[in-house]
Amino acid sequence: MKAIATCIKGLEEITQLEIKEILKKKSEIIIPSRIAFNVKEDKELANFVYNTRSSIKVYKLINHDNFSDLDEILNKVKKIKFPKIKSPFVVRCERIGEHNFNSIDVEKEIGNIINKDNKLKVDLKNPTTILIIDIVSNKFFLGIDYTGIKLTKRNYRIKLLPNSINSALAYSMLRISEIKEKDTILDPICRSGEIMIEAALYLQKIANGLKLLDQLAFNKLLKFNPKNIIKTKKLKIYSIDSSQNSLKSAEINAKIANIYKNIIFSRYELEWLDTKLDKNSIDKIITFPQYPTNNLPTQEVEKIYKELFYQAEFIIKKNGIITILTPVPELIEKYANLRNFKKEKEYKINYMHQNFSILKLKNEICNKQKNI
Repeated sequence: MKAIATCIKGLEEITQLEIKEILKKKSEIIIPSRIAFNVKEDKELANFVYNTRSSIKVYKLINHDNFSDLDEILNKVKKIKFPKIKSPFVVRCERIGEHNFNSIDVEKEIGNIINKDNKLKVDLKNPTTILIIDIVSNKFFLGIDYTGIKLTKRNYRIKLLPNSINSALAYSMLRISEIKEKDTILDPICRSGEIMIEAALYLQKIANGLKLLDQLAFNKLLKFNPKNIIKTKKLKIYSIDSSQNSLKSAEINAKIANIYKNIIFSRYELEWLDTKLDKNSIDKIITFPQYPTNNLPTQEVEKIYKELFYQAEFIIKKNGIITILTPVPELIEKYANLRNFKKEKEYKINYMHQNFSILKLKNEICNKQKNI
């Protein structure tokens, strides 16, 4: 039985890593952001849905193919031998790319094709089975949705800011950083707290599905009893921001996530880091700093980057890692290089309809005195 996990384009390797960890399975990138893997039974797929943090949607694959127009999709769907579908059902379409048809047309036509042979009830609001038609450019995937919601939804994301980041993206940055339980981790520009909250949840093995279970679509298809092995650990996680509003939002979100006690929250400016944190005390810095906008000129952003790496050089440990989300990687690298942080890897993604990079930078000079 084949399944598809959808993820953030450019971060497929993180979802593949999760498939290997959770299911002990190999996987294959069919197209960017669509990853195929095999499972032996439905409960195995439900277990992956319950535990994955980087996936957006997961569905049991019925068929996939290329197409040139809507008629070709419909003709190919008519030839598919469908598995038994539990009634009532609904067809939902998700599209990426430009097409000469809309999602409602697809849902209606495919629903009619399925219903013609199976005589099932349709329920748009409370279906037992959600059939998903996932269209990416000139390729379609047809499957049974095991999520129902976007898995990037997190119950703790109540106090959001205009610059809050996607939780799956925050988690992916942590995996790129290769965080470990023993690490001392810092986000010096924490915004609404997603990166460090995801760190606390991940390191304590608190499944993403724990608070989402009642909303997951597979509950109507099978009985699933998750194994929740939560490991309460003493973590060294620092979430810092200069904005009182940002810090308050992060604290509220952490309380809702039930991991407030696992994170040390502080409010102060970047230039105070070396007075608040010991020299060579931080293993990993993971953050999403400001970037040039109409309201924030490049000159001001450069001052922030200069200070960020000046402080990082003092507080980070030998072989420490900085992972940064940015739409201006060349500007980040400019100031990183001045402080002996060299790019180890770059992930190019599309985020908020804009090209972003995740830069993994490594400290190449250890125990170096700060220039005064």
